[in-house]
Amino acid sequence: KLAMPKRKRKPHLSKKARRRKRQRIAYLSGLFLLCILLVCGISYGLLYRYVNKTEEDKISNHIYIGKVELSGMKKEQAKDAVEKKMAEYRQLKVTLKVGEQTAKTTLGDLGIEMKDVDKLIEEAVSYGKEGSVWKRFRQIRKLGKNELVLDDTYQLDGESAKSVLTEKALPMETRAVDATITHKGSGFEITDEAAGNKIKIEESLANLEKYLNEKWKYKEITLELVQESEAPSVTRADLESIRDELGSYSTQAGYGDRVKNIRRAAELLNGTLLMPGEELSVEQTLAPYTEENGYVAGSAYENGQVVQNIGGGLCQVSTTLYNAVLYSELEVTERCAHSMIVNYVEPSRDAAIAEGVKDFKFKNNYDTPILIEGYVDSNNKVWFYIYGKDTRAEGHSVEFESETLERTEYSKKYVEDPDSAIGSMEEEGIAINGRTARLWKVVYENGQEVSRDVINNSTYKASEVTVKVGTASGSAEASKLIRTAIQSQNEDKIREAVSEARTLQSGSGEGE
Repeated sequence: KLAMPKRKRKPHLSKKARRRKRQRIAYLSGLFLLCILLVCGISYGLLYRYVNKTEEDKISNHIYIGKVELSGMKKEQAKDAVEKKMAEYRQLKVTLKVGEQTAKTTLGDLGIEMKDVDKLIEEAVSYGKEGSVWKRFRQIRKLGKNELVLDDTYQLDGESAKSVLTEKALPMETRAVDATITHKGSGFEITDEAAGNKIKIEESLANLEKYLNEKWKYKEITLELVQESEAPSVTRADLESIRDELGSYSTQAGYGDRVKNIRRAAELLNGTLLMPGEELSVEQTLAPYTEENGYVAGSAYENGQVVQNIGGGLCQVSTTLYNAVLYSELEVTERCAHSMIVNYVEPSRDAAIAEGVKDFKFKNNYDTPILIEGYVDSNNKVWFYIYGKDTRAEGHSVEFESETLERTEYSKKYVEDPDSAIGSMEEEGIAINGRTARLWKVVYENGQEVSRDVINNSTYKASEVTVKVGTASGSAEASKLIRTAIQSQNEDKIREAVSEARTLQSGSGEGE
């Protein structure tokens, strides 16, 4: 058998020795821990002091919003610095370009503004001042090596920018030109159409904002405006169908200032082209009723009375055109009667217009365009012709008959005239009887009546004539007699009172 080696025995420590050993180990461990805590505390204190070297309400160094340096600034100072820089930006010129044409404006005119300024300044102030000390330390350390540039974004004032761009850019447009047609003697003359381009205002502004926020170097800008091709809406081919007279009508315009208005209105309507389905508002076409638009004062109806108004006489123009429209068998969509009977057409053949109140509208219900021709001839007759492609059957014709259903006598209103001789009577106003009427459309085929329909009903007021009755007299009794009779508004009583008053006045010796 092999003999096992004997273990050496460790020296035996007494309890007292073992206790001292444990104490030494605990002491050394505590001392080590204390050193670590001391080092950590000193390090933390140094870090805390380092990250707080900038005041709480001030922005750390090397921080920018775009090109604006905010180092060491407080919020209000930073805001002033941004606004000062924005004032510089607003002076920068923007060249608007359309092909070889240019127009200039400024960023200020376009309403440039920096977005979220307060939020950016708040972010600049709080940088390196929020979160743990270590996080703040890392942020501040980065500022020592690199600048912090907060993204600046810009926007334009939509309404201002659109208004400026419209004003500056639209004169540079080469818009499409429609073909036109005029009646020359016994024929027609057509001017060809031309294609063009239209500036897209909103897309151009969107491109400018995108450039400001992605590529702008804070310098002046040249902006190529966005365009789209535009085709003419009326072509020669459309107008070549206009060859026939569909209907016409004329009325006597009279003389003086009234005919000036009629001539001007005929000019405004002359050459009007209506494509299939299009509607014409005569009131809107002739407006505004001002001297600047070529009108003068002329007679017109207002509240049942004949008055002098700027543009008086335009209702005769709309009435004459209305009758040409009727004979052309276009679709009348709106027509109003005058308040009182007019003397240039039969009842129910009129068409009144009044700004914002009455209008005459009609629609081209043909499948081809129509042309309106209007003028005042050398005899002061106003004429309207309507041309197009007549697709009505050969032998077809129409006539219009006015029928009066009821008449109303005009009234008289008696008023006192204390400055005129007793019993004198002076009338003011025009005596016009009222009536109700209707208009019949009668259709003939090859001379034979095939239909008869009512196309409108009209009611006209009777006028009120003012009769001024004189009451000036040396006899108070005679004057009182007439004043009392005037209150009755009875013509017979008033005339009887006038006779008595004159007798009374003669008996008193006055008037001999």
